[in-house]
Amino acid sequence: MMFNLSDAVHWIDSKDFSPRTFQGAYLLGPRNRHFFVEHTGKVDLVGVRFRHGGLSAFTPMPMHMLMNEIVSQDQLFGNEVDILTCRLSACREVKQQANLIESFLVRQFQFEPGTSQTIQLIAEVKKCESLSSLKNLTEKTGVHYKKLERVFSQYTGYNPKNFTRVIRFYKALRQMQNPAHSLTGVGLDNGYYDQPHFVRDFKAFTGKSPTQFQLENPTIANLLLRSEHV
Repeated sequence: MMFNLSDAVHWIDSKDFSPRTFQGAYLLGPRNRHFFVEHTGKVDLVGVRFRHGGLSAFTPMPMHMLMNEIVSQDQLFGNEVDILTCRLSACREVKQQANLIESFLVRQFQFEPGTSQTIQLIAEVKKCESLSSLKNLTEKTGVHYKKLERVFSQYTGYNPKNFTRVIRFYKALRQMQNPAHSLTGVGLDNGYYDQPHFVRDFKAFTGKSPTQFQLENPTIANLLLRSEHV
């Protein structure tokens, strides 16, 4: 969830490079390709980052419908989000802004039977490193792979195979923060069968090679990597 409280922001999808302009409250859906962001002036953003599957507790919209999408928050939460945006803009204390957003989300919370079990299942799939380990998980839990696909499409937007691909990429990215690790070692440690495979996945998610990414040392990416819940 993003609240843009200042000048417009352009989001550019790497698929077609056509910019979309946003102000106010908008939401970034799950992504399996990289986007570029371009600021047009002053930057004043407040955001909420959900764990995988977390947004589903606040909206009935299936996450696969938000894959690679950027939508106005009122499509999910109605006009009440406009009031929240105005209050956030009038309030300059970060802690108070966080409290306003938390209160808003509490009002949106929708308890569904089985949600906690689904979140636990997502956590288990995060531990899987390959399709074969996914198969072992389905045997262990008794959840058929097709059902696992439906659950993941609903709650995360990904299928289980692509979800493990995203998680593997994040693990590699975090390991790259340690200068003692070579890029070749990072790739092998995280299940990439060779360096071209590692580079190909890296470019798909970031638009850059691992070497370029390290040299640029992006601030936002490094901030996100500090979250243990990625």
